[in-house]
Amino acid sequence: MQNRDQAVRAITGVTLVMFSAKILGVLRNILQARVFGAGADVDLFTQANNYTVSLFTTVAYALCVAAVPILSRRLRQGREQAFDTADRLISVTLVGALGLTALLALLGATGAAGTLVGVPGERLFCSCFLRLLPALPVITLTYLLLALFQSMGHFTLQGSLSLLYGLALCGVLLAAGDRLTLSAYALLLSLGWLLQLAMTLPCIRKERYRFHFRPDFRLPELRLFFRTGAVTVVTSAVFLFCYLLNTRFAAPLPAGTVSAFSYAYRIYEPLTSTLIYSISIVMFPTFSRKYGELSSQEYHAYVVQVVKNALLVVLPVSALFCVFGTPVIKVLFEGGSFDAAATLRTGRLFSVYALGMAGFFMLDLLSKAYYAMEKTLTPLAVSLGIIGGCGLLNALGRLLLPKSGAVLAACSALALVAGGLFLYVRFAREGGASVPAVPLTRGAFSALLTGATAAFVYRRFLSLEAGKLTLVLTCGGVGLGCLLLYLLLMGSALPLRRPRG
Repeated sequence: MQNRDQAVRAITGVTLVMFSAKILGVLRNILQARVFGAGADVDLFTQANNYTVSLFTTVAYALCVAAVPILSRRLRQGREQAFDTADRLISVTLVGALGLTALLALLGATGAAGTLVGVPGERLFCSCFLRLLPALPVITLTYLLLALFQSMGHFTLQGSLSLLYGLALCGVLLAAGDRLTLSAYALLLSLGWLLQLAMTLPCIRKERYRFHFRPDFRLPELRLFFRTGAVTVVTSAVFLFCYLLNTRFAAPLPAGTVSAFSYAYRIYEPLTSTLIYSISIVMFPTFSRKYGELSSQEYHAYVVQVVKNALLVVLPVSALFCVFGTPVIKVLFEGGSFDAAATLRTGRLFSVYALGMAGFFMLDLLSKAYYAMEKTLTPLAVSLGIIGGCGLLNALGRLLLPKSGAVLAACSALALVAGGLFLYVRFAREGGASVPAVPLTRGAFSALLTGATAAFVYRRFLSLEAGKLTLVLTCGGVGLGCLLLYLLLMGSALPLRRPRG
């Protein structure tokens, strides 16, 4: 009982800290939109940030996930063994990060980086790109220290890493306002990572850890470390890679399109990941326990039911965010340099992204189910297929509708849903289970009718010209009414009661 209470308190603490960090991140993005808007210059800054800090943070976090079990095993042998292994892992990864930073600096200085991402000769892109590069080794060190301290029980550190960083950037955006240039802001983002690194200092002092530079390329765990990191970065960041493909193909489109993609992504990602992680925190350990208790067929049938229940909850939420995407963006972002035109561009993209929410959920839950079985090849192959399919669809979309950004977002949503459905059917068939086609079809139809009702009421009685408070109240009221409609349509098919076992 005591262990369970401690686990509940730990999960609650981690969730609260992470939620606070997410809210602060959204606030920073709102202030950034108000200060800089969504124009051609912001497009160039966005491209520079995408291919440096954003992408490298994802890779570093995947390496953190890969390092935790290695360091946990070493910790059972003693603190000194764990510290020694951490020194060697951090040293090798830092060497790689410094080498990559030097290569990217060369590409940025010669202009080759701009050519690769579709913005050749753009001086602002090169300026921002080069100013963001110094953050890469700091990101590496920060996340591998995070891995060490997570293995030692400092679970809230991950959520608290960005708190000081977010507060500082929000303060600068509020204080500097229009006086802040994008190049200066890029440098602030880069230097701000030192604040995230500084958040590990209390743990360093408490655990009395002293880093020693010991690059050991013959470390036995090194191959497992990088292999697990590679699998994790692909399976956990499928949507990020789809978004990067979207912005790459959107580079030649009218000014403001790339930054509109960025703002849509930065609202969609925390919204979706918060919902996903709320389910995953509970279901991942449950999957592991069930896999040990049940036969293969029973385990597959259990997971199929869990995914079905999650989908029946997600489908109406996806439909409503699709309908109310533009009002959401208006309420959060519009003001200052972020004008009504930017609201329409960003809202359209956010609405289309919302259509892929069900695919996102299926991929995450089913990947966790495979991980519980200690199988990574299938979710890895499907994730790579989604990324490749998104790239092909983006290329085709540019040929058919060369001036549309929404079609690129639709390609990502389509690839996610198709990949999620494929993985769902494959998982069910592997265990001899059947996909519950009837309740899912009923749920999809009911969600479609719910979304159509919300769209009719929105277009007939509401207007974007209304004030923000009016939009919040009216869209919220319509949304709640439509959710009640969905409940009536679905009736007893919804998972309102907790299943036995």
